[in-house]
Amino acid sequence: MTLVYLDHDGGLDDLAALRLLLSYEHVTLVGVAVTPADCLLEPALSVTAKMLRLAGRDDLRPAPGIIEGRNPFPLAWRVDCLRVDRLPILNAAPAPGRGARDARRPGGGRPSLPAHKDLARKVLAAPEPVTVVCTGPLSNLARGLDEHPEIEAGIREVVIMGGAVDVAGNVDRPGHDGSAEWNLYWDPDAADRVWRSTLPVTLYPLDATDLVPVTSDLVDDLTRAAGPSDAAELVATLWAMTFGTWECTGLPYCCWDTLTASHLGGEDICRFETIDTAIVTSGPSQGRVVRGGGRTVKVAVAADPDAFARHVISTLAGVGARPAPIGAGPNP
Repeated sequence: MTLVYLDHDGGLDDLAALRLLLSYEHVTLVGVAVTPADCLLEPALSVTAKMLRLAGRDDLRPAPGIIEGRNPFPLAWRVDCLRVDRLPILNAAPAPGRGARDARRPGGGRPSLPAHKDLARKVLAAPEPVTVVCTGPLSNLARGLDEHPEIEAGIREVVIMGGAVDVAGNVDRPGHDGSAEWNLYWDPDAADRVWRSTLPVTLYPLDATDLVPVTSDLVDDLTRAAGPSDAAELVATLWAMTFGTWECTGLPYCCWDTLTASHLGGEDICRFETIDTAIVTSGPSQGRVVRGGGRTVKVAVAADPDAFARHVISTLAGVGARPAPIGAGPNP
């Protein structure tokens, strides 16, 4: 059994990544955090709670991130979670409770701890080291390391969607040179803090993730395979909601986060290299991952889109019984 803590930032593919992780029979989520980066926090928390409930994990409540990054995402990108929150598949049952009065109910209300403290709590309480998967910025992990440095010993690996090593970035902001990827650009100091740790890091940068775009064929194949699977239907719907991104932004929508989540189950999807890297924290290249600097990370440098599609379809369309949840344990 692999214990996983997911920190996502509420985008359409972040949510697809959450559902993929929930579908692995050998993976148990011990916690989920929402970073207010590529989302509006409240609807993203609501969507996450509904997805957990639909997957039979209403024992988990998503932890709210309270850290704001230096470089905000465009508002037009952050509202997708509002639409997802109203999808019929997520609203067939009464909504999970909200507010302090519901804090003691499974799946109801917010946890009492902000995301960086929830992460520390879950890692320290886990019976074995936890794999931390970050499909959004690294702010909660960085703050957790600062406030609870002992969690470093309880983390097996950090799997990160972020960066652009040998390809162009996707940041197009005044004063930036376009060399960075958005997750690390949102809070470059947090990325640098994680890089200064001794944690094993596996990075899924644009070099690999841009090779797995969302296509009509991918959505159609997943839809046809779905059958009675809520998981496959939901992810197909989330990916279908990305259509029009190219027409509106000039950028393709790719399976950045879902490819990263597949690290827990798809051994033959990506090719990896071990690379010395550093994070640029200021100036026109802030958020950029550069070669050199002495921090060795495992980097996905290429991906096979056909292998990815086969893996995701077989996993989501054949969801089996979920493993028992792991206890949360005491506060740190």
